[in-house]
Amino acid sequence: MKKLLFLLMLSFVLVSLGGCSQKPKLLFLNWGEYINDEAVRLFEEEYGVNVVIDIADSNELFYSKIISGTTAYDLVCPSDYMIEKMYLKGLLQEIDLSRLANYNLVSNPFMPGVIGIQSQMFEGNESYGIPYFWGTFGLMYNKRKAGLEEAITTYGWQAYFDDAYLPQDTRVGMYDVPRFAYAAAMFYNHLSPNLATAESLELAQTTLSMRQYDEWGDDTLKKGISAGNLDLAFVYTGDFLDALYIQLGDDPDINNVLFDIYIPEETIAFVDELVIPKQARHVDLAYKFMDFFLRPEIAYLNASVVGYCTPLTLAYDQIVDEDYSNEEDPVWVATWAYATNKYYPKPSPLDPVQYKGTPIANLHRNFLKEINTMVSNVKALG
Repeated sequence: MKKLLFLLMLSFVLVSLGGCSQKPKLLFLNWGEYINDEAVRLFEEEYGVNVVIDIADSNELFYSKIISGTTAYDLVCPSDYMIEKMYLKGLLQEIDLSRLANYNLVSNPFMPGVIGIQSQMFEGNESYGIPYFWGTFGLMYNKRKAGLEEAITTYGWQAYFDDAYLPQDTRVGMYDVPRFAYAAAMFYNHLSPNLATAESLELAQTTLSMRQYDEWGDDTLKKGISAGNLDLAFVYTGDFLDALYIQLGDDPDINNVLFDIYIPEETIAFVDELVIPKQARHVDLAYKFMDFFLRPEIAYLNASVVGYCTPLTLAYDQIVDEDYSNEEDPVWVATWAYATNKYYPKPSPLDPVQYKGTPIANLHRNFLKEINTMVSNVKALG
């Protein structure tokens, strides 16, 4: 009897497990720490599916994973210039916007920054990607270093590259992506980050060689500055905000935060978008996922744990304007709103400048190789 009962129970477990495994799966290639797990759970519950998320740490890795075809991802989240490259290589499906109930530029508009960046991308880009997050780069600095804040906010790129403008022994980091380093050098020289000539390459090498960098890093830069082990670095504004929110989680008094960021007028602006690869197998689910994250309340929830700016105006307005007294943690929500409003300010329709920064373009692969070689030479000589 016990054996029979055991076999019946085992059969039930196997059937149950088999049923779970039969759930449709959405394969999503995303950046690390770039989605709210709670939002994913809500999507899975609503549609009876499983979302499987793989992680890549660069646009170039997104590209190599898609072009290899090893995994048939249903959704990927590359940045503007990589979307153009994927589009030109024929790797993306055109999106039927009529299948997205929440895609409405009148009743559910995108932020001015998103619209501005898209206007500088390739023609027709709006039909190949749905904005997910957007933002800028800036100069994150250590407020513990006497005189550094004044130098950075007064001289910007001049201070970042020229030690003559900085306090003595300022420890400086550079983002370890050659394309970003090249862009920073162009901004110092008041040139477009998308200029691609032999002269601009030589100028970039001269500019980057003006100093020795204490660190070439990525997420490590924000951690070094927040810990007081680094003084200045060129980083994603969202990386700074990640560090800020961690600090505020330990101590909600923003006056006790010992680091800040200065966002120059000339800097990188970017938008990351959800795209559907040509090889996607669960296209219907991909549309459902995109439409789900176009809901303002889901965009709000998603932005609550990611340090980048929501693309939706309605979600942004909810963040900065809502009544915090009804929240479970009103202090946290208030500081989140403060930071969003300060570092991603929403312009008025009459402002001549609707957003800061320039999106970087998809340069020819031969020139990108030259940039990589140039940066490697700078590192070796430094």
